[in-house]
Amino acid sequence: MTQAAYDLNTKIKSSGQYRAPRVRVVRGRSGLDKLRQTVAALRSVLVAALILGLVVSLLYSQAIITELSGEIESARQELTQAQSTYDYLSGRMDDITSSTNIQEIAEGKLGLVKADASQITYITMEGESLIVRNQSDLSKLLTGIKTAALSLIGNFNP
Repeated sequence: MTQAAYDLNTKIKSSGQYRAPRVRVVRGRSGLDKLRQTVAALRSVLVAALILGLVVSLLYSQAIITELSGEIESARQELTQAQSTYDYLSGRMDDITSSTNIQEIAEGKLGLVKADASQITYITMEGESLIVRNQSDLSKLLTGIKTAALSLIGNFNP
């Protein structure tokens, strides 16, 4: 019987099973591998910087939006207050300028009285300059008495 030579690369366990040896491959580090690692690290740094920049810009835009929202709300409150003041003053002006209110103020506070028709003088300037005055009954009576008195005095003079 022939026997096989002992193989040093294989180990036989006590149970008699064959087990393959563990092999580990180690590559030598060349300049290209170092460049690849540097590019991979740089890529990771750039991605992290880009994400960080996006997060910061998002936070900044949210801060600006919050600030502008506050300004808008402040302007809206000022507008509401201005509209309320305008409505109040407009209503107050309508009350003051109403004809009955003006008449009450003129008669009550200022002591003015309504004009009589005899106090109104109309002037027409068409063909010649004439002043036409409306006379009340009392002034007509007084004018008649004055004319009669002058006429009577004129009759006494020789």
